[in-house]
Amino acid sequence: MEGLNSNNYQNFMLFFTFFLFWISIQFGEVVEDFLAYILVISIGIIHGANDLLILSTKDKQNKTFIKNLIIYVSIIILCVFIYLISPFIAILLFVLLSAYHFGEEHLGHKIMMNSVFNSIYFLAYGLFIFSLLFYQSLPDVDKIMLELTDTSFTKLQVEVTLIACAILLFLGSFYLVVIKKRDLKMYLKEFFYLVLLFLVFNTSSLILGFAIYFIFWHSIPSIIHQVEFISGNLNKKNIFFYIKKAMIYWGISLFGLVFLYQLVPQIELFSTVVFVILFAVTAPHTWVMHKMKN
Repeated sequence: MEGLNSNNYQNFMLFFTFFLFWISIQFGEVVEDFLAYILVISIGIIHGANDLLILSTKDKQNKTFIKNLIIYVSIIILCVFIYLISPFIAILLFVLLSAYHFGEEHLGHKIMMNSVFNSIYFLAYGLFIFSLLFYQSLPDVDKIMLELTDTSFTKLQVEVTLIACAILLFLGSFYLVVIKKRDLKMYLKEFFYLVLLFLVFNTSSLILGFAIYFIFWHSIPSIIHQVEFISGNLNKKNIFFYIKKAMIYWGISLFGLVFLYQLVPQIELFSTVVFVILFAVTAPHTWVMHKMKN
């Protein structure tokens, strides 16, 4: 376990991506989605379950932690309020926040320019991932969006977002390589990853495609960074400590998921409940991760 860190995780990530890519070819959607739900409910939720521990590690003064706790809870309340007022705006904010968060986690240690450039590049990367996934599974996206918001994204909106983000990523990468003399190999490797994700999204269901990226390209690398931040280094003892601390929050999230699915009659798709839970924790988690990295 000591050999697994944020620098050599890529081989592990690629192995499981190809493995799940093979599963998506061999098995039907029911098997794919079951596997995806297990991954998201376990690792996916756990990766955001130690936000308060990270805040207490980041700001050791008691008054500062209380202030951060109030902000954290307020963000959750605000998200719920926004969803009650306008579910479509809430989902749009979820996509935008998740997109930025995905970009910051995946590229934050690779792209170190000014805050404006970083923010645009991170957001473009995350939105490219989302639009690529949505474009490949638009009928399934429609089902979830209609149940959540009574409306959906059009094919044109997804295509325009996909093309615009591809252009922004190309221009940003061109600027970094040609003007700033950054290593071309890294950007070629990232291009290969995007092609691989295109193939994965094209052959898998919406839920499995999302889970593959969310778990193996985002959640596990994030857990590695969090463990290193909280405990100083990555080993079995520190990972078990991280998981132990996450269990209470994970249990609450799981209870909320079951409660919503069983007791709210208008919710028919389990995937809808999963996205509601993810939305509730994404905004405060994104804020905490930004504080941790800055």
